[in-house]
Amino acid sequence: MPTFKAVIAALALSVLAAQARAESLAPLRVGDQRGAVQVLLKAAGELDHVPYRIDWALFPVGAPLVEALNADAIDFGYVGDATTTFALAAGAKLKTINVWDFGQGGAAVIVPDKAPIRTVADLRGHRVGLVRGSPGHLLVVAALKQAGVPLSDVTLVFLSAADAKAALGSGAIDAWAIWDPYVAAAQIQDHMRILVGSQGTVREVECGVASDSAIATKRAQLTDFIARVRRAYQWAQAHRQEQAEAYARDTGTPLDVATLTFSRQQVTVLPAVTDDAITVHQAVADLYFEAGVIPRRVEVAATYDRSFTLPR
Repeated sequence: MPTFKAVIAALALSVLAAQARAESLAPLRVGDQRGAVQVLLKAAGELDHVPYRIDWALFPVGAPLVEALNADAIDFGYVGDATTTFALAAGAKLKTINVWDFGQGGAAVIVPDKAPIRTVADLRGHRVGLVRGSPGHLLVVAALKQAGVPLSDVTLVFLSAADAKAALGSGAIDAWAIWDPYVAAAQIQDHMRILVGSQGTVREVECGVASDSAIATKRAQLTDFIARVRRAYQWAQAHRQEQAEAYARDTGTPLDVATLTFSRQQVTVLPAVTDDAITVHQAVADLYFEAGVIPRRVEVAATYDRSFTLPR
């Protein structure tokens, strides 16, 4: 039987070995939209005992996150397939290594509750605010096509999320294409109404995008990180209220807004890139090209790295 001193010595060696492993792994620089992934990982206990440092960079939406990735300011982040497509068409160098499947669409076109706009066709002649190249942009293009309304019949106004919110409130635009938690906040705080949502209009996937340099030098960190995200979302499906409370507490989002957001969120982090995910993304890219949102057709399959697989 080992002596007490031997046990203590063994524990000390174990701690030192763990520290050495952590120090041998370079920090992983992760971009995060409004802190959502970081809060989720923390709430699910997945930020405990991480064998490398995570340097977080927060962004209001996906477009500046992708710009930071392309500039090698971060290593990895999650953005919608619409945002990824827009960046790829502009020449961004990035690879999708992990995919989320949305059981329910996260974007919506919202209008003031008393607005006379009741159908997508009623958007003719009106101004719609959105972030250029975003999932909101995609939703507008898809919804108009589905309704048989030419894109030219609607005036698209490209704004940041904060500016679009103010513009809708002032009447400078007539509708706003955005996603949760912005949608939930607009419904609860500003008495806005959902005109059309992604569900039933356009399929989307969320892309975990990484730089080539990160893939080459930080494969262990990337694989571990996306595995933590997958476990965290599995936890979240059974702990929606805890997730909402954590998000509200850590981001300052009102609890009722966070609760509504996560009550309707259905996310499955896939253990590996699938043919279906690529097909969904390609349909998004083709829709963007047909609508003239991007200048050239993008073959998205070439931008996926299928070598990252997680235990099922």
